[in-house]
Amino acid sequence: MHAKSAEQQIDPQWQSAAKIMVAAEEDHTPGSESCSRHAECLKAKVAWCTSQSELQLVSARLLEIQESERRRIATDLHDVLGQSLTMIKISLEESLLLLAGNETEVAAESLRRLTYKVKDALGELRRVAMELRPSILDDLGILATLSWFFREFGTVCQDIEVEKNFSIDEKTVPVPLKITIFRIIQEATSNIVKHANASRIRVSLKKTGDALHFSIEDDGVGFDFAETVNYCPLDKGLGLLSMKERAKLSGGHYELASAVGQGTRISVLWPLDMASRAL
Repeated sequence: MHAKSAEQQIDPQWQSAAKIMVAAEEDHTPGSESCSRHAECLKAKVAWCTSQSELQLVSARLLEIQESERRRIATDLHDVLGQSLTMIKISLEESLLLLAGNETEVAAESLRRLTYKVKDALGELRRVAMELRPSILDDLGILATLSWFFREFGTVCQDIEVEKNFSIDEKTVPVPLKITIFRIIQEATSNIVKHANASRIRVSLKKTGDALHFSIEDDGVGFDFAETVNYCPLDKGLGLLSMKERAKLSGGHYELASAVGQGTRISVLWPLDMASRAL
């Protein structure tokens, strides 16, 4: 399903909510107790419509992005890893023929060259696996994973300076919350690279009282939040909505602040007892 068709399905909900509000203003006397109760009821209905609309939009876009990601992984496996394995197979067959002809020295040289091809193939396999889920997250934890991530990020995006403040102990972060934090950082940095035109990123993860506080901000072009709520590109819209949903589902309080020319800031506060129960 395309994003446009998803939005077309959602629009009637908004239209219905708007009609209800207009009807309430026309049919109830201002200041009356019944009008007040009715207005509160309508506000709840509008909030429900908004929540349902966001959920449907996220679901539709997630399906589309999921298929896109599957195509990308399939292309990586076929074009890169598949070709590497094909070359390894050809080299092995060549070495076997050389050994059968008692050309042992030439066969040995062929096998030595083969080791480099195997190393390249293993490197590609690790890259694909790390993109799916970094094993370092399970082996060494969130702090080591973030250090690795921003080291790789700095290699690719050398024109963006990253200021990190990770003043927290590894054991403070609930295990299920670690992948949530990592995915939010992945989405946030991806949006910054694609849309922000930023020169600096500040990222923080710390404990504040009985809560875990995460924030990431950039000095980029920013955006008009009101316009983005109504329409934004597919990848950016999905990124913003998915970060919000990840934070909410893990028991966090999500906030986004942005303005044109003033950069963007995303912050999430997880009460540690609630985060543990939510996950």
